[in-house]
Amino acid sequence: MDMEVLRTKNLVVGYKDKAILPPINVSLNEGNLIALIGPNGAGKSTLFKTLTAHIKAVSGEIELFGKELHSYSAKEKATLIGLVLTERPDDMFLKVYDVVASGRCPYTNFFGKMKEEDENIIKESLDIVGINHLVDRYFSALSDGEKQKVMIAKTIAQNTPIIFMDEPTAFIDYPSKIELFNLMKRLCKEQNKTIVFSSHDLELLLRYTDDIWIVSKGKELISSNKDDLLDKGIIREYFNLKEDIKI
Repeated sequence: MDMEVLRTKNLVVGYKDKAILPPINVSLNEGNLIALIGPNGAGKSTLFKTLTAHIKAVSGEIELFGKELHSYSAKEKATLIGLVLTERPDDMFLKVYDVVASGRCPYTNFFGKMKEEDENIIKESLDIVGINHLVDRYFSALSDGEKQKVMIAKTIAQNTPIIFMDEPTAFIDYPSKIELFNLMKRLCKEQNKTIVFSSHDLELLLRYTDDIWIVSKGKELISSNKDDLLDKGIIREYFNLKEDIKI
């Protein structure tokens, strides 16, 4: 049986105590790749920021490895949950290597000296994402797609068992999307990571994911195995498709 790594109990997300979705009850298992789909403005980014403790929940609970999320220190949370957002730092003076290396901060007390192990993990992360050729470039000078890959490498260097990615394929071309989906699947299956990502790339996410979460404004979050959602016609209904997608 897969180990449960995260669970929500009547979780209400929003801003300034104003809920944007009904209470959410979902769980995440080790090694699963989950897609979060929904229209822009439905609350996907807010949900990710809440699940990673970047913003407070309106109410409800989030359990991480059986403990209340807020019982962990900031450093502990940074070694357990990674987050890739669509908004990115734009520091004129940081090179790509430095941005990726910042993923090791939770392990070096944020200002400590990196060990050989840290440097090896950084090199491996650069290699996995295929951006070794960018290490000496300034982050601010990169294209949107290149910046996205750098932020993914940073999160891989952070080496957390759970990763949330907000629209990771938004700024990259189709071949790079295929590479990223293969990478996410490999991290889940070979390293037992749990990855939840939001995306509008329906055919790709149906091909690669285990489960799907669906959010709509003001409606209850739907969470199920992708095959169940396809069999019940929920995917077809949600996307107003004339016929089911073959995967």
